[in-house]
Amino acid sequence: MNNCPNCLASNPFKKVYRDGLVFVKCEYCNTIFEDTLTRKKREVSERVRKEVQNKVTNEENIRAAEKFVWGIVVLLIIAVIIDAMLWSN
Repeated sequence: MNNCPNCLASNPFKKVYRDGLVFVKCEYCNTIFEDTLTRKKREVSERVRKEVQNKVTNEENIRAAEKFVWGIVVLLIIAVIIDAMLWSN
C-alpha cells in the first residue's frame, strides 16, 4: 500500500498492534486497515473467530435454558390458577 484510498496521501501508513492483531493506520485520516502481509494475523484472527463462535453458541444455550425455565414457571402458574378454580366450588 503506497497511497491511502481515503485521503490519497502517499506512504502515510503506520502499523498498530491491538488485541493480538496487526492493523495499518493512516497517519492523516486515521483510516484503519487489516495488515494482510503478516501470516500471524490470520492465525490469530482464526482463533478469535472460533472463540466468538463458541461464545455465541454458549449465549444461545443460556437463552434456550431461560426460555425453558420461564415456560415451566408459566405452566405452574396456570396449573395453580386452574387448581384454585376447581377447588373453590
